[in-house]
Amino acid sequence: MEILDARALPADHSDILHVTPSSVYFRRRLDENQFHISRFDLEDQEQIDLTTDVLRDHGPTRPFVKQGKVYCLNEQHRDDGGETHLLAIDLHSGKSEQLAVWNLPGDLTLYWVLNARYMVLLHVDQTTTAFLYDVTTKTQHPINDERLYGITENYRELYFFLVSLNETDYIVCNARLDEFSFYDALESGVISPEDPIDHSESLLIASLATIVQEIEQGADRLSFQTLLRLDGEGDTVQYLGEQGGHLVFSAYTERLNEEVFYQINNESDITELGRVRWSDYEPLDFTYDDVESTIFIVNDRSDEHHEVMNLRTGARYLERDPFERVLRDRFYLHESIGDDAEPMVTVFDGEQNVRHRFEDAYYMIVSGELVILSVKQLQ
Repeated sequence: MEILDARALPADHSDILHVTPSSVYFRRRLDENQFHISRFDLEDQEQIDLTTDVLRDHGPTRPFVKQGKVYCLNEQHRDDGGETHLLAIDLHSGKSEQLAVWNLPGDLTLYWVLNARYMVLLHVDQTTTAFLYDVTTKTQHPINDERLYGITENYRELYFFLVSLNETDYIVCNARLDEFSFYDALESGVISPEDPIDHSESLLIASLATIVQEIEQGADRLSFQTLLRLDGEGDTVQYLGEQGGHLVFSAYTERLNEEVFYQINNESDITELGRVRWSDYEPLDFTYDDVESTIFIVNDRSDEHHEVMNLRTGARYLERDPFERVLRDRFYLHESIGDDAEPMVTVFDGEQNVRHRFEDAYYMIVSGELVILSVKQLQ
């Protein structure tokens, strides 16, 4: 576990872009609109700007990291009606490639990088519109289905992400119904009176090729299929990552107090891997390993320890502090509030049997690595 003094890294959680065992890549802000893409080397504690020129973005700045490159916008001379450039910056060499140039009124935002070829951009000029840009053909097409860029209609939350299954790219969405839009959706006929009001979750999926083709053809409604649908208050869908080239989800049904684990092979093939009846483990609390989808159950509590059972292997752990997340079947992560009301992070290394506590700190998982930004390590 590498300990990095956060005072040497001028970035907050929204600026961390990518992490490797030797470096942290981040956006170094100069002011509200100007920034560099930078690297912090852990061994020599040195900071290097990958961009030679200052980048500018006057709207919501969203750099994305895909396959060793940072994608971001660079607005120049906006007050004079200047251009907006779409850039791809190589993380290793720092070489910058200009992928597109626009000269549009209002503001452009890079909303989503699907892959190295397709980008979703928002254009805000009194109204909000979106378009798909094809880096290869240098063409763009308006996106009519507002779900794809965050206007969620009868859903409160849409979590889109791109996955590759059997060498085919898919867009997957975890969608949750919004109780405040329920009656509007009833009137419009989007849902029926039998649909639950809140917390119902669905798993939507479509191949990237299909979505791109439909956008290019001007389709008003993209053909996402409902692969999985839960129909009760408190039911949830949990994304558990990819295993062996397959996508794995769990679906919890509150009425049955039961969780079913699914493997997804393509947009029409879903296989049940197993199920857990949580009533067999009362009293319980549980969390997931971020990498291996391991279920951990707090099986017993006392003032001195929590007994934690790994449901996949049957192994048991005695852990003094509670925890919210587990990384790599090894690091137990716990956030709390210290005596001075500052946030604290505790990391218990189950392999080394060592505990690290950080003051005025928060953590995140970036590129599969644990990153803790802290003012002070207590012990």
